[in-house]
Amino acid sequence: MKKFKFKSTLNIMLGVILLLVLLSFIGVKFYSFSNENIVINIDDKNGNFFVSTEDVEKIIEDLKVNHPTSNRLKSIDLKTIENALKSIDFVLDAQASRDLKGNIIIDIEQHKPIARIMTDNGEGAYINESNRLLELSDNYAARVLLVTGSGADSLMNNEFLNSYYGKRICKFIKHLNYDEFWKAQVAQLDFDEELEIKLYPQVGKQVFEFGSADNYESKLNKMEIFYDEIVPKKGWGEYKLVKLQFNGQIVCR
Repeated sequence: MKKFKFKSTLNIMLGVILLLVLLSFIGVKFYSFSNENIVINIDDKNGNFFVSTEDVEKIIEDLKVNHPTSNRLKSIDLKTIENALKSIDFVLDAQASRDLKGNIIIDIEQHKPIARIMTDNGEGAYINESNRLLELSDNYAARVLLVTGSGADSLMNNEFLNSYYGKRICKFIKHLNYDEFWKAQVAQLDFDEELEIKLYPQVGKQVFEFGSADNYESKLNKMEIFYDEIVPKKGWGEYKLVKLQFNGQIVCR
């Protein structure tokens, strides 16, 4: 009887030890998996590819190296990860979460540029939808409206872009971006030192003088009249300069 009890006790102990060994293996695998596997989702549905997975991975590696207590991502809170990722210039928003398997899920939303500034002295930047400047990227060059001229220097300033007249200019640029016809038609805005605008189209050799960005809707309507009524009668090559800044008039030369 004692021998039977001893064997039963021994079997139970062996079973418990085996179970603990199996659980320890599972724990090691899960720990390793949960700390080293990162899923990176970068929103590029707008056709922008400024932020790369390598950019995100570098930020993550820097976090792990510089964390004071552990180089494991598991020990770093998600808000710290998100704030670090938002330091990347083209990241509009970053969300970090964990799934049931312990994976770190990172979702990146990128800024959307609406124009690219190129100044006469060779400096450049993008303007985004929030009327703020973004540095040019080594990863990608967006195909957006080009802003040039001696007055382009004024636009290289966030304070100006958010002033009354800066907002009018940005509103004009956004209108050209969001309207499918004008987005396909307009290639470049050239600003002089008084911030008077010349518009260069994608098609045709005409230069359109807009004057200021005020009342741009009326000026675009006159530009459309030029295309619909004047070009069919006179042809594309008849006029090189079209002035739209005068009330109730289209002056062609």
